[in-house]
Amino acid sequence: METFVMLRPVFLALVLVSIFLTIFLLFQKEEKVNGWTLFYITSISLIIGSVCFYSSGYIVDEFNLSGDSLSFYLYIALFPVSLLNILLYCFKPRSVVEA
Repeated sequence: METFVMLRPVFLALVLVSIFLTIFLLFQKEEKVNGWTLFYITSISLIIGSVCFYSSGYIVDEFNLSGDSLSFYLYIALFPVSLLNILLYCFKPRSVVEA
């Protein structure tokens, strides 16, 4: 049975963007990423990942293919990395600028 792997690059790109955002949040000295930007990037990546995962299920079912286990693990990895981004932003100490 053939495996459907056409959406694997999408999942990989979403996880990589989330990991790069995590690294950027860890090492930023001044606040370049605010809460709204983080919220939009995180929510859009989770929505796109969910839609791709749901569509992948339909495609696999209709064409009688087997699912891609790596895409499933990448989809599952997207959630903890997104949660880590939100927690890093919320609990990172901010520098106070005095006027």
